[in-house]
Amino acid sequence: MTDPAVLLDVDRVTKSYAGIAVLREASFEVRRGEVLGLVGENGAGKSTALNVITGITAPDSGRVSLDGRTVTGWNPHQARAAGVGSVQQELSLNPHQTVAENVFLGGWPSRRGLVRRRELAARARPLLERVGLAVDPLVPVGELSLARRQLVELAKALAGDPSLLILDEATSALDDSQVEALFKVVRELRDGGRSVIIVSHRLDELFAVCDRLTVLKDGELVATRRRDETDQDDLVRLMIGRELAALFPAKSSGPPLGPGLRASGLTTTGAFENVDLDVPAGRIVGLGGLAGQGQREVLRALFGLRRHSGRIEIDGKACRIGGPGAAIRRGVAYVPEDRKLEGLHTAQSIRGNLTLPSVRALTPARRLFTVSRSAEERMAAGLVDRLRITARGLGQEARRLSGGNQQKVALARWLPTQPSVLLLNEPTRGIDVGTKREIYHLLRSLADAGLAVLVTSTDTMELVGLCDEVLVMYEGRVVRSLAGDEVTEQDLVHASVTGGAAHV
Repeated sequence: MTDPAVLLDVDRVTKSYAGIAVLREASFEVRRGEVLGLVGENGAGKSTALNVITGITAPDSGRVSLDGRTVTGWNPHQARAAGVGSVQQELSLNPHQTVAENVFLGGWPSRRGLVRRRELAARARPLLERVGLAVDPLVPVGELSLARRQLVELAKALAGDPSLLILDEATSALDDSQVEALFKVVRELRDGGRSVIIVSHRLDELFAVCDRLTVLKDGELVATRRRDETDQDDLVRLMIGRELAALFPAKSSGPPLGPGLRASGLTTTGAFENVDLDVPAGRIVGLGGLAGQGQREVLRALFGLRRHSGRIEIDGKACRIGGPGAAIRRGVAYVPEDRKLEGLHTAQSIRGNLTLPSVRALTPARRLFTVSRSAEERMAAGLVDRLRITARGLGQEARRLSGGNQQKVALARWLPTQPSVLLLNEPTRGIDVGTKREIYHLLRSLADAGLAVLVTSTDTMELVGLCDEVLVMYEGRVVRSLAGDEVTEQDLVHASVTGGAAHV
């Protein structure tokens, strides 16, 4: 007999791809008026479970029931019509259409075949305000930052008035204020009797808003806990079998290994101004602050993707970086925040992605435009082994990898170029705790080997746990430097929201 308190029932669902089971008789339920956190490492089966619920894929066996009715053979359109809304990690927005057109995709008011843009914008504004997004509804989505695009995706999901809202890493690019705006919406839905499933690798966020937490590992249900009967260490043990304290490596204790990266008076009009940076070789320095304060643009300028003025020195020598080619020749590597759009060629093989920055080194003398396939194979295989990239083979397309393995590829491809400076924008966005740990330890080993590492992240604990020093940005300027015992969550958050005012 169906329990009337249960909105969604996933019962012994199994799903395999190419003979490999990614869900093994997984069972969990979502009650009416509750927020359920779904956690686990990449590859644990979370995304597949969500794809089954939203009609993207069909289970091999098992049963899914929504509102007391067994779901069979439905598709995403039918799922939305039944009241299932979702914000996926990989956004489904059309960058060439306006914000309002994306929010009401397929439901535009028109007259004589022409879209009534002002009416569409007026309908979109209340939804955008609800998610805390102050933006012109008639602006093309492609002009927005990743964080703002995620909020547009949320507004699009809310436009369908869902009884079940699924958020898959929906906070991965948001700053603290944007996360709180999203969670305000989540609490409003819960208080109104609606249900929410949240997938996030930020455990502190889950504990802030979830009623219960369900852990998947290797496609199987491990446990479901009420929020008040568990903690972060308990969840990490269930997910990966190790303590949360082991997530970050020890910080540098010896003297710097060289001058590394220095910038003075760095300015990009309209983005940031008079930024001074000192990132010695052997150190990891963070750019902190609320999202959108110029951190991303600083990294892009240092890699030659934004026009800028000011002085840049690498390894003690002044240099002019007029474009990415010049940056690479000067020993600068850059891992962008959006790995699928900027960091990888997702339709190319793992081999091709890993070796692309090193094509010149793989081209034999006197054989222009001819890459040594054997050398390419050795390089790619060595990187896969070094970073423990999980794949079916070097020929597998990058888009077929999990988010964590894609991020490893985006980082690994620069290592054969032997850079002096490594720039990372959101290096662990949307990846699991175990892979985060691997990347943190890799970054520390690279710094210990002599790299100057500059990283920006919206994850406060990431900056606190990883960085030797954090420069806090506010409205395009560096307003405070935190080092040593000052690199704490309290000091970082305080400086971020007050513009660097002294903490009393």
